[in-house]
Amino acid sequence: MIIIGHRGYPLKYPENTVASFLGALLYGADGIELDVWLSADGQVVVIHDPDTQRVSNVKLIVKESSYNELAKIDLGMGQHIPLLRDVLKAIPRRYIVAIEIKDVDAVEETIKIVNEMNWQDNIVYVSFFEKALEKIRELDPNAKIGYNIGSLEAAMNAFKLHEKLKLYSINPPIQGLQLIGFEKFREYLVNVKNVGAKTVLWTVDDPSLLKGLEELIDVVITNNVEAFTKK
Repeated sequence: MIIIGHRGYPLKYPENTVASFLGALLYGADGIELDVWLSADGQVVVIHDPDTQRVSNVKLIVKESSYNELAKIDLGMGQHIPLLRDVLKAIPRRYIVAIEIKDVDAVEETIKIVNEMNWQDNIVYVSFFEKALEKIRELDPNAKIGYNIGSLEAAMNAFKLHEKLKLYSINPPIQGLQLIGFEKFREYLVNVKNVGAKTVLWTVDDPSLLKGLEELIDVVITNNVEAFTKK
């Protein structure tokens, strides 16, 4: 089972920062997950929300702000909103990086950066948005892409999308376990494996929730890296 730090290691560091990503790897994660948007001046910036309010005491809308403006915001522990390019420079290439596309406008520049920096082999592009995944597949026929499941409708649609786009992974939330029950959730994971896609569960902070499902799970995305890496 591969362990991926959700926005790095946000229980110890400010989320989606270089410190958080390096911290996740330091504590034993196999890779990290991050979120990208395009700034007003066309930079691919790493942040989850459409604005900065939740992670700072300043509210700037990412798509309406230059990177110079965004970079000045203090996220704590001396950390600032990084560029995707700077994150990829900071991380050894042996690790996995899952790039979640929050902004369809960021797709083209994101792929360009990944390819320029020769990171293609260890990148998985993920999104809730079909349009983003379609655009990625159009621009890079060999890209690994994963579909984040955000609803029961999306869970059913994933198999059609797999036929269309050759998904690398189908990514259901752990909340699905409570929503549809253990047996149906397990059956869903079996079906994902049967079509040849990887199973990626998010966001799992308690390993005990996976009891009885371990052999069906390829990847876990977690805020609590050490819960999975400490022996």
